[in-house]
Amino acid sequence: MFSSLDRVDIAYTDPEGRTRWLQSDHRRPAEIEAEPELSLLFALIRVLNPRRDFPDDGPEPVLEYRCQHPPPGFIAAAVAGAGAELVVDDPVPYREDAPDPEVLADLGFAALAARVAGERGVACDPDGLRSLTQQQPRLALEDDEIAHWRAVLSLAAVAGEVLRARAGGRWALHPRAGVLPFVFLLGPEPSSVVIDPLGAAIDHLENGADALQLAALISAAEQVAPR
Repeated sequence: MFSSLDRVDIAYTDPEGRTRWLQSDHRRPAEIEAEPELSLLFALIRVLNPRRDFPDDGPEPVLEYRCQHPPPGFIAAAVAGAGAELVVDDPVPYREDAPDPEVLADLGFAALAARVAGERGVACDPDGLRSLTQQQPRLALEDDEIAHWRAVLSLAAVAGEVLRARAGGRWALHPRAGVLPFVFLLGPEPSSVVIDPLGAAIDHLENGADALQLAALISAAEQVAPR
């Protein structure tokens, strides 16, 4: 399932005795290209998240991203950048230098924020983010997995751009990340403040008005942002 961001689809042992963790994507290229920003971020997360569960001892599992159809080039780049093997019937070698997954994620979140803001008719500012959270009803993962993760990434992407406009920064992998592996590093490095818009968005989707609101997260971040 292309939208399973918090787990591996299948774990199996190949004929050579290697443990393989497989993520599947059944969509046709046109479906993937219809939402390129989300498709890119989903692919990155689905390969990077399992790495956090690699065993401490013994050989690492082989991460496999298996498509039913040859995917667009940006999916191949995301899979290679995240350190996985793309398979379409057989393994598909990536012939170029693998891109940095953090750079891909930062570009993907920024593009997604622009798309969401344009489609919803809001600006990427605190008022726009507040409007989006007010429009988004509670939506548990078990009720609609695809819609849940789309909403989480969309809200977090806009929050990231609000933060970026405040003090600069970027999306990055971080050991303090929550369910999903990316955080926003607010302000110039190495004194960046670690902010978790994805965690706040998950909280909002699961708990609604009782959650730590994303707009409140932005306000808190403004108080501690490097100046």
